[in-house]
Amino acid sequence: MKICFASLRKKINYTDVLEYGMDVFYECFRYYKDNNKEHEFTYYNFAWGSKGAERDINTLKHADIVVFPAVQEFIYFADAMHPRDVEKSQAEIRKTYEHLNNKHIILLTQDRGVDEDMVMRYTFEQQVKPKSFQTIDEMDFTMCLQGLKYHFIKNYFRFPVEKKTDFVYWGSDKSKTAGGVKSNDERLDIIKSISKNEEVSSTIIGRWPKSIRIERKWVPLKETLGYLDQSYSTLCFNWIDQTAVTGRYHEAMACNVFPFVWKDYDTNDILVTDDWQRCFTKQELYDKIKDIKKSDYRMVVAKKDFLNRLPSEKDYYKEFEKVFNKCLK
Repeated sequence: MKICFASLRKKINYTDVLEYGMDVFYECFRYYKDNNKEHEFTYYNFAWGSKGAERDINTLKHADIVVFPAVQEFIYFADAMHPRDVEKSQAEIRKTYEHLNNKHIILLTQDRGVDEDMVMRYTFEQQVKPKSFQTIDEMDFTMCLQGLKYHFIKNYFRFPVEKKTDFVYWGSDKSKTAGGVKSNDERLDIIKSISKNEEVSSTIIGRWPKSIRIERKWVPLKETLGYLDQSYSTLCFNWIDQTAVTGRYHEAMACNVFPFVWKDYDTNDILVTDDWQRCFTKQELYDKIKDIKKSDYRMVVAKKDFLNRLPSEKDYYKEFEKVFNKCLK
């Protein structure tokens, strides 16, 4: 089969893990293409290396299957960007529509806000009629595909540092979903409160309203690790789906940052095995931060359980191979 790996919106010259948000999918696909030579692989707006990504429309035109890794796709339709920038990006997407018709499309997503409905309605503006549309989600894998992040981080050398910051958060405000509809997500209120609490030292990184004091704007995870290594705790929030988990949990574990979770995060207990991690009020979070600073007992127990169940890096690649092959049948 002719399989085109297509970054339809953002140009990606992929160099290494911890540099790109979807590196877990990129590394899985790298393993797949290296071990499945019976297929012909082409790329649209994506390249392995520091240069080479091109919008060669012929790769889409001649493909049987188009694999679409959706990079922060929802932010283009959540009033998070200037309309001019959204329109400029959409203009490039529109050039692909006719070449996506009657093709098998496989969406790779690690965001609860990005699914088939969102892509067909907003990204493709209901102008694309694929032969089939399938989704490979990070939650299709054991303990979430983001478990690969733990291995990537542990393999990345950093000089040891002492912890000095009570709380760290890296991410963005998700108060709106596609279409600008309010999501009722609580993290903006919580993170704002933490950033203003003078009794809790905090480091906030990412894309946030001006009302929140941030240390750095959006940076690659590789540059964020230094802040994590110096911090005691973080807080994981659900995003739309109560049963889902987030990469933040795995990343925190790799840096010995205790991952508190907000209310009903991970209701199936895929990652959370100790209800003590759950926080239902801001004051409860503040009190528990004091506890983990006094003793690393909770961190040691949680991490031991986590590692006892976490697949190896190779296991994740093999699992992706099985999931991908099912989509080809």
